Amino acid sequence: MKIFTNCRIITMDDEMPYGDYIVVDDGRIIEVGKGSIKWEYKGGKQVDLKGCVVIPGFWESHLHVATGVRSLMELNLKDCSDKQMRERMKSYCKKIPSGDWIIGHGWDESKLFGGKFPNRHILDELCSSNPMVLVRMDGHSLCVNTAAIYRLGLNEQEYSPEVPMSEDGLPAGMFFENAATDILACIESLLPDDYLERVLLRAQDLFLQNGITSINDIYIQNGRYLKLYKKLEAEKRLKIRVTASPNGADDNLTEEFEISRINQNERLKIGPPKFFMDGSFGSRTGLLWEEYDDDPGNNGIQLYEKAGLKDIISSNAAKGRSVSIHAIGDKAVSILIDVFDSIKHARGSKPRNRIEHIQIVREQDIKGFKKHSITASFQPVFLYEVNLTRERLGKERLSRVYRFKSFIDEGVNVIFNSDWPYGGEEFPEKPDGIKYIGFEPLLGIHAACCMQMNANEALTPIQALKCYTVNPAYVNYREEELGKLKKGFFADFAVLSKDITKIEAEDIINTKVIETYISGEKVYEKKNNAI
Repeated sequence: MKIFTNCRIITMDDEMPYGDYIVVDDGRIIEVGKGSIKWEYKGGKQVDLKGCVVIPGFWESHLHVATGVRSLMELNLKDCSDKQMRERMKSYCKKIPSGDWIIGHGWDESKLFGGKFPNRHILDELCSSNPMVLVRMDGHSLCVNTAAIYRLGLNEQEYSPEVPMSEDGLPAGMFFENAATDILACIESLLPDDYLERVLLRAQDLFLQNGITSINDIYIQNGRYLKLYKKLEAEKRLKIRVTASPNGADDNLTEEFEISRINQNERLKIGPPKFFMDGSFGSRTGLLWEEYDDDPGNNGIQLYEKAGLKDIISSNAAKGRSVSIHAIGDKAVSILIDVFDSIKHARGSKPRNRIEHIQIVREQDIKGFKKHSITASFQPVFLYEVNLTRERLGKERLSRVYRFKSFIDEGVNVIFNSDWPYGGEEFPEKPDGIKYIGFEPLLGIHAACCMQMNANEALTPIQALKCYTVNPAYVNYREEELGKLKKGFFADFAVLSKDITKIEAEDIINTKVIETYISGEKVYEKKNNAI
């Protein structure tokens, strides 16, 4: 038995919002108490938390684990100019043998390539001896060089009119949405298991350093990741709680994940299959009712017709599964709500479906989320994309972006996450001078409370904290054991240097994660834990 003392506890439990000590035994909370420790607990091991603030462990409910860490381990092109890109490319290529893949992540054409999407000829000038793929910052488009065209056999395929072509009859190098996804999946299949295992363990370290105790690894496209998660769990190396979701468009992969449900445990669970309704603002493929302000005549792309969506939602519900559907543009969201209106689930079937992103939405569609008990999954860190959003939508539509407060006021279950490594322009620095990467919950809470766009939708810190704790536990069917610090719940919590519910919102990003605990065991301690 352990008793965690000398702390201020924010429980997220409405029946007892605050406490002074936590009693933990066998990984679960026995009691959250106030005042002096009860005599029956005096024999337990006391852990002095030195006046810090304790909150439930953060739940990062939408991110891409392997891609995120690989963007740090491979060629990172985020926030760099043309000159910096060439310097990074030169340095990186020295480490890569001739003929091996060069994989880059995070480029933004507003800072590179003369403000336009690149082509394979530009990439050939950077490097022609190695196959190269450079993924845009939103993950919805990429560019390959000529060597990659031939390595992947893309020179032998026929293409739809949406794929830009060169005069020589080969693709120009840019690929979008499903085509980009297929290329990335093909390249990823070539990466060795030991490398991917290192990626997952590095990700776990990063999450624990930021107080994250549970994650949703969304849109896994390769069954090897599920096998690696299982391996790490069997070897007791999986500390964090993982809910893994497959690419829903891959029926075989979805069934592979479904079979694994029977072996779920407290560390590894199977989440809803993920589908895409549209693209992104960055690639101008998010589906809008009105055309893009900086691309007249284009209002994005629609990846599913209503009949297909209805079949996806209904067939998964019939199998007892919820779904997660990506919808960024207001028209994409509207179509989805219309489809939900047309579906009648079997009696007793209550799937906890999610719609991801909802970066712009019409007023009437917010009510549809409440009507159909759909969780709204937002990424507050996208608020750092101020310039891009204004360019794509213009000023008049900004009042309809990132409607956090409106959804909460309507009674919708709202969850916050990051979609890491996608989205966000340039993030601020932490107190130690290191820049935020993008997935950190404290960064998301800061963004949701300060609102660089559409300030009327700003939340209080406690509202934002709920979106990182209680609400994701609910949509993941774990509301009786995670998301709160309460008797019977797992003892998953983060120890913070400041009470983020009491300080100025601007100061939230200056808060440090001092320690992280899962099932009452310390899994992270800040080396220099001075408050």
